[in-house]
This record gives sequence, structure tokens and C-alpha cells, in this order.
Amino acid sequence: MERDPGGEKGHQVPGTGPAGRIPALQRLRRHRVELVDELPERVDWILDRALQMDLITKDDYEDVKYVPGPRRRVRALLDIIDCRGDLVADAFSSLFSKSGGVADTDTGSGEYGTLVKKHRQVLLRRNQSMMPYNSRVGEKVHLLDLFTDLLLVSGHHSTELKRHQLLSLGQQRIQLQEGCQLAILPQQLFQQSPSRVLVTGVAGIGKTALLQKLVYDWAGGQCLHNFQVVLQLAFRDLNLIDQPVSFRNLVLRKNGHLAKLLDLVFEEAQKLLVVLDGFDEFKFCSIVDGDRYVMDPDEEAQLPDIINSLLRGELLPEASVLLTTRPTAVTYIPVETIDRFVVITGFSEKEIRNFFLKYYRDEGLSSRVFQLVKENHFLFTLCFIPAFCYIVCSVLKEQGATGHNQPKTMTDIYSRYLTMLLKHHARPQPQGPGALTQMLHNLCRLAYSKLLQHDTLFCQHDLQAHHIQLNTFVNSFLDRTCVQEPDCVEGIFSFAHFTIQEFLAALHYVLEPQPFPDVLDMDTCRMDLGYLDIFHRFVSGLLSERNQSLLSKHLELGNVTKLEDYHMWLLEGITESCEKGSSILNLLHCLFEQQNHSLAERITPRSLHIHVGDNVLCPVDLSVLQYFLDLQIGDVVELDVTATNISGEGLRTLQPYLQQCESLWCGENKLDSEAISCLCELLKSRNYRLKLLGLGWTDIGNEELMELCSALKENRTLQELWIEGCSADYDGILDFASVSSTNSTLKKVVFIGHSLEEGDTERLKQELSPAALGLIVAGFCDDRQLWQGWCDWVRQRCYTCTDDKLLHFLHKIFPCHRPSSRLWWVQQWCTALQELLQERIDRCRLAETRRKLQKLQGTISLHC
Repeated sequence: MERDPGGEKGHQVPGTGPAGRIPALQRLRRHRVELVDELPERVDWILDRALQMDLITKDDYEDVKYVPGPRRRVRALLDIIDCRGDLVADAFSSLFSKSGGVADTDTGSGEYGTLVKKHRQVLLRRNQSMMPYNSRVGEKVHLLDLFTDLLLVSGHHSTELKRHQLLSLGQQRIQLQEGCQLAILPQQLFQQSPSRVLVTGVAGIGKTALLQKLVYDWAGGQCLHNFQVVLQLAFRDLNLIDQPVSFRNLVLRKNGHLAKLLDLVFEEAQKLLVVLDGFDEFKFCSIVDGDRYVMDPDEEAQLPDIINSLLRGELLPEASVLLTTRPTAVTYIPVETIDRFVVITGFSEKEIRNFFLKYYRDEGLSSRVFQLVKENHFLFTLCFIPAFCYIVCSVLKEQGATGHNQPKTMTDIYSRYLTMLLKHHARPQPQGPGALTQMLHNLCRLAYSKLLQHDTLFCQHDLQAHHIQLNTFVNSFLDRTCVQEPDCVEGIFSFAHFTIQEFLAALHYVLEPQPFPDVLDMDTCRMDLGYLDIFHRFVSGLLSERNQSLLSKHLELGNVTKLEDYHMWLLEGITESCEKGSSILNLLHCLFEQQNHSLAERITPRSLHIHVGDNVLCPVDLSVLQYFLDLQIGDVVELDVTATNISGEGLRTLQPYLQQCESLWCGENKLDSEAISCLCELLKSRNYRLKLLGLGWTDIGNEELMELCSALKENRTLQELWIEGCSADYDGILDFASVSSTNSTLKKVVFIGHSLEEGDTERLKQELSPAALGLIVAGFCDDRQLWQGWCDWVRQRCYTCTDDKLLHFLHKIFPCHRPSSRLWWVQQWCTALQELLQERIDRCRLAETRRKLQKLQGTISLHC
């Protein structure tokens, strides 16, 4: 049984001596009266932990849970433990001694200890209930009844590689959940102090639930023992503040009980953890990275400056900070201040099983539903994301978990969830027929307007402005919390989850004849911004015929006139992206949501260049890509999966389609042995039509080179092979060149940016045969045809990159592996890059990123 290190010391049952002198059961009986006085405020947490540790059974738990009154619950629990024997009693004593509060004995007494104890009790109460997207007002679920462990993995300290890991669920999650050598436990987040930890994950992945569980366990004495005080703040609450404020008053808004404690907390900031949840929901997130610092907790300043100062260690430099965000807002965070990057990758298959069991509370039923979902690839991959897993369970429970007419897309699931709520509230409304539909319209209008303002929190006057009255139906979508203002307590509202707001906003766009502003006509809201991606997918799914038919049974939809216009917008976007080779992934998601084969047949681009690079491809993304490739629009001129974190498993999934490609770009991925094997099999395939293969910056070494070389002996189509930035040495490249020169079709193998030592390039020229020498390009040269194409490719990558990605990409070339300015094409190329960088500098709002762009521009100017 896990014991708290030193738990008996200074935290024993009242009146006992050192541990072990008196049998535990006897101690409990002797001090029963004192325990009944001391434990009521903590009894719910103790009861939860006792169940987790198997000190009591589920039946015991339910018997005690529903006993009225906390003192009576303590007595009932003590009665049960009294029948379990001395070993259980001893473990039970250790358990409730942990819940007592502070980890350090010097703060366990006096006024300070009393206030810390009260703060822990407040945080226990605030975090003990989860708020699922419940369909009945007032329905709550205890945190431990539904919370299921999440898989957390360490990110990379390189900003760009970190961003790749953060952008989605991650194709490597299967290897991670099986090996788990990179997995970390929540209590291991802070290994040094002070520390700034950034936790990221996609929508619905469980960021808020993780923090809730972490704070709940700290308040119960279960983890983070090096922190005496935890301050829990949510950006959706902070959005209400638009006037200068001090950090002290910021904390006291919802923690007035800490008024007498804060001076000491600030003085001993090394024992303080500040938890900031939902940076992507912060309406000022884009201006946080400023140059004004706040150093005094009592200094009034604008909220973005306070957050920036906390992250940079200018304010409370010895305190630790835990920050969560969606990946779309990472670019606004001063990432150079972050000590540790952590990615939530959601559930594993085992955890999905556990969630189903907790949700259905019936092993047989949960197993049947799990098997049903597992057979539906798209539903199953959605369930790796906790929020979607909950809604999938809700929908399948409502429709009886049959295998008929299952939802096929994310919008299908949310639409059925909405109709489920509508049916629950379909009784006659006092306002008359159509009142329920009007309430939903008003909610959708609120969701849309707030989404475009990048706002997730609103007040009573916002509800009034949209004619929304609180009732059981409205409360099914909204959460309400209270904020202490100087002269009153104000109720604030948010949608139960951001994806709920995005779905309702999309529904407003579909239902409103002339939504203002019209997102599809706004250049500033194109797909490349990211934060409206899920909104766009919902719009597409809601405009599909099947969801129109479903919702029309429960809503007075009228004539939805947008469908054909939307189809034209989507077709034009996909066609243009295919022909230009620009990013297409979210457009493919929108097409998938349509599930319209006749629409797909209208996609007729002149050429097919599919670029899904710079997005970490999760299982759902791969399903969407497969769906598009199955349409057989034509031969794929180019497939770009650069920087997608694709693994061998992902390449195996795409293998049938890779044989249709003329050019395949797999660069900037850490290709494992299975990935190399998969590529070698493709090279050996007789039906393979590949002419160009890009494997730049994939850490390929000597061994992988020889595998590729062996496969090339059987290949008769490949003409160019790009392996920039490889880790192969002189001997590896020499052997590869000698063998690959026997291939009759291969014309160029480019090794620029390699790990050759000084002078190795000249040695290669002397060692290689004339045939091999004509094949291998180990450095920049004046081959006009070769480098013109390379320059065009670099410029295209730069135009489609984010600022961070552009910096990372160009730093691969400058200054370490820069071409000589004496070459004819270098000056023209560098001038074009300088102009591109100047455009980025002019519109960059982040001071730190702008400085990096200017520095890179200066480096490139040396070659012009």
C-alpha cells in the first residue's frame, strides 16, 4: 500500500505517539470523537481515496455517500473501517492524515496553517464535481466517478519541434501508450523550482479536467507536496477584466479567504504554484508578449502585462506557473520562458475502455458498446479525445447503442447530441409553440458573435442582449460561476465546452440567412488561422443533407439557402489547393463532414498536389486523407507529408495511395525503422511510379542509407532522391554512392546539409567513379535546373509556414549550410527571401518573434 513519506510524522491521529506503538484500529476507536469533529469537511475526499485504494467496496462507498450530513458520513465510514482489521485501519489513518493539508509541519499550526487548510478545503469543494455536457439542469458527476487517466508526454524544447508535437493528437500515440518511456505522471510535472510548465492539447483533450484533478489531489495532500499554496485561475474568468488590476486583487476576486495569507505567500513564492487554464480562450492572448513588466503584486497594470510578467519571472520570480492552451494559441506565448513542454495525447485504448465502464456502470453493456465503437474506425479515433468520448457515449446510450445508422462524422455526433437535448425538453413551453426553437436560435447567435470576438465568457447583460432567459434547456448548454466584484457578486456564463460553442456558432451560420459578418467571405478567417478550423468543419457537416434531415425533425429550419454556395466555396478551395499545392487538411475535413459522393465527383483539379504538411497527423486526419484519396480524382502528382510526425504505421496506412504518387515528400519527420522498411517496399514495387522522394532532415544514418540503396537496385522509376541534413558520415555516403550509381533511372541524390567533415566533399570527388560523381550532389553548385527548382520549393515552404516554422526552416540553411554567394542563383534567391521576411516583420505582432525575423533577415543579407 502506498504510504505518504513521513506521513505519520506530525500528522498522526490526535493524541497518539510515534507510529506503531498503538495498533491502528485501537487508535481509531480511541479517537473516534475527535475524528468526527475534524473530518467532516474532508470526508468526501477521504471516501473517494478509500475507494481508489480498495479500503472499501463500491457498495460501501455508495452506502456512505448517501448518508445525510458530513458528520454522519464520518461515523458510517469509521464503522466500516472498524470491521476491516488493523492493516486497513493503518492505511486509512495514513490516508486521512494526507488530507490534512500542508506538507511542511512548520505551517501546520497557527493562523497561517488554518488559512492554508481552509484554502485546501475550498479547492476540494470547487474541484470535486466534473461538469460534463449534461442534459439535465443541476446534474453533476463527481470528479473521481468519471475522470479517466490521460496520457501525458514530454514535448521538445526546440520551439518548432514542440509545435509539431502540439498541433494535434499525434500519430505516435500508439507507440507512446505501449512503450510509455516518455509518459509522465501529473505529479511529475514539476521537477525543479521555479518552473514554467506549458501543457497543450487539442480541443476536448482534457486540459481543464487534468488541472482540476491535479488541484483536487493537491488539496487532498496527494501530490505536489513542495507547494504550500496553489492559486487556480481560468482565462475565461479573466476575460471579464478590462481595467488595470493588481495581481493581489486578481487572486482575491475568487479567493477572498486568502486576504490575510497573501503577504506571506508572496514572500515565500518558492512554495507557490499559479495555475492558469485555457490561454487560447483569453481574449487578449495575441498581445501578451509585450515589453512592459510588472514586478510588484500590488502594482495595477493591464492584464496581458501581468500574465506576461508571471511567465517571464518578472513578477514573483520564485513562483512556479502551470499554463494550458490549445495549440492554435502557442504562437502567442513567449515560449523562451517555458522550462517544460507537455503534450496531452488523450486516452489510450485501455483508457477508452475504462471511460466506457465508468460511464455505463455496467461491465457487460460497456463492453458491447466499446466493441461497437471500435468497429467504427472514425468513432473510435474520436474517442481518443475525452470530450468526444463523452458525447459518443451519450449519443449511443440515447439511441440504444445499436449498430444501425451510426454517426459517421464529428458533426453527426454533435447533431444527435443536440436532438437528444431537444427531445428531453420537448414538453409544451409556456411561451407557446416554437419557443424552444427560438431559444436555441438565440443561443446560437450568442455563440457566433462571441466566437468571432475570440471570447468564451459572457455576463447577464449578454444573455439579455440576445433575449436568452435561463431555464432547464438553456442550462443544458451553459455553465454558471460567480465572481466577486467590489460592490456585488456577478454571475458569469460560458458554454459547457468550447466545442459546444463552436457547434452552436456553426448552427447559427447555417440557420441565419445573412450572418454578420459572413466568415466565409472574410479573408482574415481563412483556414490558415487555425482557431476556426472546427467551426468550419461543423458548418460543413450541418449543411449536409443527412444532418439537415435530422435537425428538421426537431427544429423549424425553414429553407436553408447556403448549401450550393457553400459547395462552390468548398470545391473552389479544394481545387485551388490541389493545383497550387497549398495546405489542404482542414478543407479535406470539411469535405469528409459532407459525406456527399456527388459533391466529391465535382472535384476536378488540373493536377493533384496534396499538401498536408506542417500538421501532426492524428488517426482522424489519416482517415480523412484516406477518404479523399479513395475518391480517385486522378494520379497524385505530389503528396507532401513534411513535418507531420508520421511514423511507419502512418505510412503503412497510406501505402496503397503512395503508389499513385510521382513525388513524395516525407522530410522533417523522425522516420523509424518501420517507416524506412515501408519506403523500401514501395521502391521495390513494380507498379510504383515514383520519380522524386524527399527525405530531408529525417536523421537517416548509414544503416538506413544502405537499406534504401538495396531497394534502389530493384527500382526503375525514381529519378531524384533528396536527403538533406542526414546524419550519415563519409563512409556511409561513399558506400551509398558506389552502389546506387548502378540504378539506371536515378539522376540526382542530394546530400546538402549533411554531417560531412571539412574536406570530405573534395575527398568524395576523388573517390567516386564518374558515374557516381555525376549522381551525388554533396554541396551547392551552379546547376541552374537543379537549384531553380530547389529555390522555388524553399519559397513555397516559406509562404505556407507560420512565423515560427519559417524561422526554424530557414535556420536549417542559414548560416550552417548556406550556399556560397559566388553562385549565380544565390543573390536572386536571398533577395526574394529578404522580401518575404520583410512582409512577415511588417505584420508580426509578437515582439520576440519580430526580433528573430529581423536577425534572420540580417543573416541572409550577408549573402546578397
